[in-house]
Amino acid sequence: MKQLLGFMPLDIVPHPEGFIVVIPDGKDERGKLKLAFRFFNFTTNKIQKVRRHFYAQYKFGHAYLEIASQIKDYITCSVCEGPRGYINVVFPTGEIGIFDYAGTLIWTGDLSYHGRPVRSCAPEDNFIWCAVPDENAIVRYSKKLQRIDFRIGNIKSDTIGRPMAVSRIGNNLYVCCKTSMNIKKISLDNYVATDYKKFEEPVLRYLRVAGREIVVLSSGVYMLD
Repeated sequence: MKQLLGFMPLDIVPHPEGFIVVIPDGKDERGKLKLAFRFFNFTTNKIQKVRRHFYAQYKFGHAYLEIASQIKDYITCSVCEGPRGYINVVFPTGEIGIFDYAGTLIWTGDLSYHGRPVRSCAPEDNFIWCAVPDENAIVRYSKKLQRIDFRIGNIKSDTIGRPMAVSRIGNNLYVCCKTSMNIKKISLDNYVATDYKKFEEPVLRYLRVAGREIVVLSSGVYMLD
């Protein structure tokens, strides 16, 4: 495992040739946090400054200008693409918005499980998988039924220890766990959960970009061997 960045970013977004991170950059005269955007290039193994629009384009896709203009906090939300190019946006508060290909908001609401807000998102046809940290679970939201229809894990089990993010690669879900300090791999064929990677500190994000595996731990950003 190789450390690429020695700090934990506020957000990380995949790019075909690397990844983009958002980092704190001091405060303005009103005491408000300023943000900086950086791109780590796999070809050069260097990090360079980029503009906010560059970050927003790779986070929100084709209609990034329209979507970002409607969102007050575009940093903490998670984004995944659904059928027909629809963009699902989920905030740590549990608020969810669905935008069409042109960036028009077509549905918004609050999503929770047992009164606990969801976070993160991963697509599966007309479903969205989300993490519920306070319930030690991930849940599947059915857009057709407009409700949660399936759950893996529960508050009494440590199979999934405080999940912070869920992503889909192929026909598997990868769940980043904070307290159990591992990544769980869950097959969408049979919903069996297995240990994928184990660490010695909390796991916050997992990406697979250009054949490389990138993980965000509490101590920074790493590339797996």
